Amino acid sequence: MQPSEQALTLLTVALLLYVVKNVCFLKQHAAFWDSQPNIGLRNQWLAWLRGTLRSCTHIQKWAQEGYDKYSTDDVPFVIPTMDRGPLVIIPPAQIKKVYALTDTVLDVHNTQDENLQLEWTVWDKDVIEERLHVNVIHNQLNRNLVHVSGKIYQEIEFGFNRMWGTGSQWKEVKVWDTALKIIAGAANGVFCGKPLCRNPKFLDALRDHAMGIFGSALVIGCTPRLLQPIPGIIAAHVCEYLFQKAAKIALPFIEERLANTAKLKANHKYEWSPPNDGLQWIIDECYGSSRPSQLDPKRVCHRLLLINDVSLHTTAFTMQDFILNLFSTDPSLGYVEILREECATVLGEAGGVWTRNAVEKLKLVDSAIRESMRLSPVGTIMLPRKVKHTGGLPLRNAKYPVPVGTDISVPIQPIHHDESIYPEARRYLPFRFAEPEAVLRIRGRLGLGDTEKSGRGAGEPPAPKQEEARVKSTVMLDEDFLSFGVSGKHACPGRFFALVEMKLFVAHLLLNYEVEYLQERPAPVNIIWLNHPSNATVRVRKRITAP
Repeated sequence: MQPSEQALTLLTVALLLYVVKNVCFLKQHAAFWDSQPNIGLRNQWLAWLRGTLRSCTHIQKWAQEGYDKYSTDDVPFVIPTMDRGPLVIIPPAQIKKVYALTDTVLDVHNTQDENLQLEWTVWDKDVIEERLHVNVIHNQLNRNLVHVSGKIYQEIEFGFNRMWGTGSQWKEVKVWDTALKIIAGAANGVFCGKPLCRNPKFLDALRDHAMGIFGSALVIGCTPRLLQPIPGIIAAHVCEYLFQKAAKIALPFIEERLANTAKLKANHKYEWSPPNDGLQWIIDECYGSSRPSQLDPKRVCHRLLLINDVSLHTTAFTMQDFILNLFSTDPSLGYVEILREECATVLGEAGGVWTRNAVEKLKLVDSAIRESMRLSPVGTIMLPRKVKHTGGLPLRNAKYPVPVGTDISVPIQPIHHDESIYPEARRYLPFRFAEPEAVLRIRGRLGLGDTEKSGRGAGEPPAPKQEEARVKSTVMLDEDFLSFGVSGKHACPGRFFALVEMKLFVAHLLLNYEVEYLQERPAPVNIIWLNHPSNATVRVRKRITAP
């Protein structure tokens, strides 16, 4: 038998076993699967397999269809997915109760590990078992927000100058690529400081490492479990290579930092002051673990990269969408001018220096970011959890409990686009979550007037649900805004840091650059449940009147 024939035979057998495995799983819990409505399955031979294959391009359509048909009536529904198997979609009315259940009922950490395929994509398993880097995000990063605004802004300014230029002539830039590099530099101004945060090769290596993990995880997740070792082994080598590429640049600085820290601990008179940055926080956590092996330079480097992996892409994704959403609006509404005026006023009152208190005062910018995240979430269905309790997960309007081992998820995009929650939900209204009076005051200062078109604050519809629920910061969580998760201990711990980054990114952009308006907002690329960044470009130039 030829090698190609052997490979084809192996693939055929694996696919058959995959079908058999899923059929057995479905039959084992047939009472539940037969009793729940589904979207995406047809009355045809191998319906689940064929539905699973169609899910690569149909998740967005199915999620909206199921939401309109079932979720609004508080009925859970099922969709086939390529990377998560049969997936139960939780209706909005049950999200708060279900996601408040203990970890003994719904698994969070192992589900996240499985989604990132950490078994294959992280070669140092001790880094997974001792998640000291997660402590850094939960504790030191949030505690030090008051000290990091200056560092973040300094690197945002440097990044914009490098990526968007300083000339007054129009130039075309790639929104996603430049946003990612600017955010990477800004974040690492806090995570590891100079010179690493300004090293283009290091920032590219961070990007490649994260993309290697996410891309590998997607491929492995879409592969039948029996065959997963094949892409898994390849992914392990790729991810280790990408790690070594970043480590080659970072290790000399990490080794120097470790040496200085050790000398200071041995002799408190040693003349060296530890930097207040993420790398030092990781080292401090490693010392606190009382396990010397955690201080291995490569292990420390791995933790630094993992913090970057979970921090950079979602923030850059949000900034890409913010730019595309804002500069696809009608210029006559004056959104850009209003936001720019708020930034200029706040910066002037702060004496020309971006402090934590100054960033807090950017209320309209905050609203504009939250609205962009509402309109353009990273994914259509998100917040996966796996049913862990052997008795299953009871749900309202489900005759039987969701079987143990089943994944559940939330229809984020359909909720965010629900007209009963957000009037004109498919339209970008940057001041949807802002005080109308604050918007009108700035409009008056700018001489934009309070026309009928501007309504309750520059083109805003009635408030969602009720007036007192209108004004909300991006970091405030509820069942109607799920981009940072559900409120509780599993909400995104880095959202406060991310918002500081995003506000400073927006403020610098508006005060220092002009962006040519787009005729039409470029659409994202839908891959399974992910709204993948587009390759959109915009024309930009430095403002002559920039501060």
